[in-house]
Amino acid sequence: MTDLNLLNEKHPTENLWTSGAVAPEQFAALKDAGVKHVINLRPRAEQGEFDEAETAASCGMAYANLPIAGPHELTLANVKAFDKLLAETGGGNTVVHCASNNRVGALFALRAAWLQGATADDALAIGRAHGLLAMEPAVAALLDQGPA
Repeated sequence: MTDLNLLNEKHPTENLWTSGAVAPEQFAALKDAGVKHVINLRPRAEQGEFDEAETAASCGMAYANLPIAGPHELTLANVKAFDKLLAETGGGNTVVHCASNNRVGALFALRAAWLQGATADDALAIGRAHGLLAMEPAVAALLDQGPA
C-alpha cells in the first residue's frame, strides 16, 4: 500500500502519508487501504460544509484536528501538540494533511529540529520529504532563531 491518490501525496515512512486536502469521497478508499488515523491541520474556516471528523468516524478512523492557519502558528506549543498527536497513533497507518501539504512539512521540520535534535539542514530535508514547499523560508527563519 503506497499510493492513496491524495493531493500532493508523500509517503515518507511505511505507515505515514502526508497530503493536501482529503475530499469526502476519498475516506472510504482510505479505510479500505487500512488507514486508522487522520490528522487534519486545517482550521475549521478552511473546511467549508464538510464535517471531516464525522466522515472519518463513520469510516472507523480516529480523527484529530490541530488548526494551523499559517506561519504565525508555527509555535513550540503547536509542534509539541503535533508530536503528541503523532504519538497517539501508535505508529498505525496515518494520514496527516492540510490544504496543500505545506503546513504538514513545516511541522515535521520543526518537530525534527526542536524536539528531536536535527540540524537545520536535516530538518528542512525532513520537511521537504513530508511536503514543505512555499513555507520553507519561514521555517528556515524559525530554525535559525529557535523555538519561542
